Amino acid sequence: MSLPFYERVGRWLRAGRAVAIATVIHRQGSAPRDIGAKMLIGADGSTAFSIGGGAFEALVIGDAREALRRGAGFEKEYRFTRHGEGSTGMVCGGAVRVLVEVIAPAPPLFIYGAGHVGRALARLAVRLGFLVSVVDDRERELKESRFPAAVTRVRAGAQFKDGLPPVPEGAYVAIVTRCHETDLEAVRHAVGRGAAYVGLIGSRRKVKTVVARALEMGTPREALDTLRAPIGLPIAAETPDEIAVSIAAEMIAVRRGGAASEALRGLALFPRRRARRLPA
Repeated sequence: MSLPFYERVGRWLRAGRAVAIATVIHRQGSAPRDIGAKMLIGADGSTAFSIGGGAFEALVIGDAREALRRGAGFEKEYRFTRHGEGSTGMVCGGAVRVLVEVIAPAPPLFIYGAGHVGRALARLAVRLGFLVSVVDDRERELKESRFPAAVTRVRAGAQFKDGLPPVPEGAYVAIVTRCHETDLEAVRHAVGRGAAYVGLIGSRRKVKTVVARALEMGTPREALDTLRAPIGLPIAAETPDEIAVSIAAEMIAVRRGGAASEALRGLALFPRRRARRLPA
């Protein structure tokens, strides 16, 4: 397939769109396209390129949209006959087998705080397939040399009072700033926006203080109930790298869903005693 095809895939993924790729992998008899023909399908039914058009392509699009909804691809035979299993209603008489692959865009991760923990988490999260942005109000902490090339560095306003990037629905947020005041601004900005994960570093006492102040300042209780604090899984982490591993492990469990996600349900806000934290 041509370079424009893969360029289109990249554009869709960079725009945050999941994409299904339908590929003709077997052909028998008379059929519209040969082996290797590809088409892109979006969750809204939008398409690019073609594997044959007509009723056949409409069936593939419908099946691909269902695959996008489930998050899992499939392989299926379509027959160009009027009746029978896999029939397209067409009369060419041949058959094709189509592989549909589902590719999800990298989930965005916003790390508030570019200190030791923030830098360690950014390095790890890039390797885990997150689209990482690190936010801080200190220019010296956002030096390009401190982060992998794939990390976006965002300079916030002083004390995180403004300049914070929007948090899209389904995003991941790790709040590991230098003090409870900047933590408070980041928490109030991040919760209640449909993020898949919002975690806050700190002791139980610090978390209580931040949550209480957020409530006083008008942040809804139901939004704060989604906050995971203290952040990360309880693995007795102490060093910045260990803490980054505990945070990443918790985010992976949420990202993968299933039994791991169920095991974490209800662990927001003081789920367990935690090891001593290093300053972010």
